[in-house]
Amino acid sequence: MARIIIVDDYKDLQDFFKDMLELNHFEVRSAGSAVELDTLLTTFMPDLILLDVMLGADNGTKICKEIKEKYKEIAIILISANPKLLINYQDCNADDIIEKPFDMYEVLDKINKLLNK
Repeated sequence: MARIIIVDDYKDLQDFFKDMLELNHFEVRSAGSAVELDTLLTTFMPDLILLDVMLGADNGTKICKEIKEKYKEIAIILISANPKLLINYQDCNADDIIEKPFDMYEVLDKINKLLNK
């Protein structure tokens, strides 16, 4: 069973992703900040992270770059409602992007493609 971490400061979105992904047989944890993510990574090593670019005081692209430097094998999909923030997603070594609002079938398709490569 593939493992996914959802990183978003909006609890309702965390819960939505968690429910949807668990229904599709993923093991899911969530975090609302960079500090929570760092703590979670000590006990739960994911195959993929869904990472919001705007995390209150935290910068998702900076977090992405730091994670990829330490854990190259973890796939990361950046999420944002602002398409301008996703344009240069490769610069922080993200594997893909999702623009809000999103289609859940597209999200599942992107996750499955990254996990099956």
